[in-house]
Amino acid sequence: MNTFINNNKFIMGATGMGKSLLSVVLATHLRREIINSDKMPVYKGLEIVTNKITHIEKQGVRHYLLGLVDEVQKIFIPDAYYTKGI
Repeated sequence: MNTFINNNKFIMGATGMGKSLLSVVLATHLRREIINSDKMPVYKGLEIVTNKITHIEKQGVRHYLLGLVDEVQKIFIPDAYYTKGI
C-alpha cells in the first residue's frame, strides 16, 4: 500500500468558505505542506482579486504553486509547473 497517496487531503469549496484556514490547520496538525490547485492564485499580482492567502495566514506552512506566473496574459500550462508542486 502506498501511504503517500493515502495520506493526501483535498479541500474543495466555493470562494470565501474558509478553505485556506482549514488547509493551514490540517497541515499544521498533520505536519504537511499545501499544494495550490486553484488556477488564478498561480499568477503574481492578483492577491486581492483571488483572495490569495497572506504570509501571516500561512502561519509558517509551506505553500506551492502560488504566485509563480509573472503575467496574466501568459498561458498557464499545468504540466510546465508540475515539478514545482512535488
